[in-house]
Amino acid sequence: MNRVTFSEPSYNYRELVKKDLKSVAKEFESILIKQVLKEAFRSVLKDKSIYQRFYHDMFLEGVSKKLAEAGGVGIAKFIVETYEKNARQPESKEELRLMVKRVLKEEGLPGWLSVIPEIESSYEVKAVSPKGAAGMWQLMPETAKELGLKVDKDVDERFDPLKSTRAAVRHLKNLYGKYKNWILVLIAYNWGEGNLDRLGAGKVLQDLNLLPEETRTYVDKLLKVIKLSAGK
Repeated sequence: MNRVTFSEPSYNYRELVKKDLKSVAKEFESILIKQVLKEAFRSVLKDKSIYQRFYHDMFLEGVSKKLAEAGGVGIAKFIVETYEKNARQPESKEELRLMVKRVLKEEGLPGWLSVIPEIESSYEVKAVSPKGAAGMWQLMPETAKELGLKVDKDVDERFDPLKSTRAAVRHLKNLYGKYKNWILVLIAYNWGEGNLDRLGAGKVLQDLNLLPEETRTYVDKLLKVIKLSAGK
């Protein structure tokens, strides 16, 4: 089978989640701590020279940063948790697609892998299959748990677009690290690593007819969509 490479289109990605939020929050907490310490030492510094006050200010800045890095007084944590709690989830299909492409790019994976949730669920966040797969990536419960998602009677993070995407992309990255072949990655994602390993990756690449019809159709459909996307 000829290897096909696809170029990722250029997009203006919306900042759904700020990667540097934690560092910004820590910096903010450091500034607040410094101000509190300065107020506490105001009377001590009242009669000091400008040089003494300068070095004392540098000392307080260092102490403030160390305190913030060590966990501070909880302000940074509160900022991050509040942001994550209130950040609006992507809603439209286009927003979801852009979010997926962003996460793929962050992990160093090709953007055309964003067709997987298109084939799996048409980017339907609440999709559930008769076999128990759920979310737009159609993750099975055990697979989701292995990838760090919470799945129980109260919470099912497979329905969280961002969390499920990060988990699915990690899964794809791990599969590529193992098989070094995107066709095998797609097969393993749909059919399962165990099934592919039992049959033998080498055998499968030589004859895709060894696969179940559902998986053959899945891979064929994915490749067609990928080629169409690359041709646009």
